[in-house]
Amino acid sequence: MRIIAGRSKGRILESIKGRNTRPTSDKVKEALFNIIQGRIPESIVLDIFAGTGNLGLESLSRGANRAIFIDNDIKAVKTIKRNCYNLGYEKQSEIYRNDAARGLTELSKRDILFDIIFMDPPYGRGYEEPLLQLIYDLNILHNDGIIVIEHDSKTVLPIRIAGLYCYDSRKYGGTGVSFYRKE
Repeated sequence: MRIIAGRSKGRILESIKGRNTRPTSDKVKEALFNIIQGRIPESIVLDIFAGTGNLGLESLSRGANRAIFIDNDIKAVKTIKRNCYNLGYEKQSEIYRNDAARGLTELSKRDILFDIIFMDPPYGRGYEEPLLQLIYDLNILHNDGIIVIEHDSKTVLPIRIAGLYCYDSRKYGGTGVSFYRKE
């Protein structure tokens, strides 16, 4: 796993030993970032179920101003911290060990509006819809911001949920990527 473009292009990211995380493949990551590249410069990014921090760190490498990472696994949090340090992004990063819903609720108290929210939950557990609803209810997404959800390609997410709609959806082998924004 590596950073594929920007300031840290080619740098290797530490991975997490074990089977609790499923990192985004370079192929999917490259396709995803080709789609959203114009939104990244100077953005504030949230990476939920962050794992190694792969998506948030790629965003920082490509010019995001700030990335906040949420993961509940202590090994993931330690790995994200090391990856931020190794790439020199400690000052642009915040890392929280928390479950996604609690982390989102805590962040909403800080009045931060995100330009891009990445969500890569464990497949098949049904986190996507409740978290989309929560993101909308907490009003933490900029009016022109986007939510990018990585999911199993067999999972069909709703076109509309709360005041959000899916404006694009792609499949890359066993991985699906859906893009949401405010209506």
